[in-house]
Amino acid sequence: MARHVRWITHKGVKILFVDGKGLPESEYLAALDEMRQQVLEARSFPPTLIDQTDLSPTRKTTDKTREVEAAFNAAGIPEGFTAVVGLTPVAKKVAEILQRGKMHYFDTVDQAMEWLVSEAAGRH
Repeated sequence: MARHVRWITHKGVKILFVDGKGLPESEYLAALDEMRQQVLEARSFPPTLIDQTDLSPTRKTTDKTREVEAAFNAAGIPEGFTAVVGLTPVAKKVAEILQRGKMHYFDTVDQAMEWLVSEAAGRH
């Protein structure tokens, strides 16, 4: 597994963690590819946490995100719970409009993990 994508467990919930904090564009794109591979291999979408702190979004990262989402849709994998941290307030508002509720945005990793745990508990 890539060094920026790993499984973590928080309060008994297994979370796919994409650590994009401060990554250059090429490494973040590689991390998104690794996330896609993990989800496609699992054939289900796990609770996912993406840290975008100090990451500058670009056209390529936006396009890659759409490409990854399309791969999940094509494979028939329903969207799971995704928490994103590290966006500026303006970037968060733009992302909320573009994603239309697909992802949830938080200020800290701890807030995001707590939300993922509560969402996972609601599934059962």
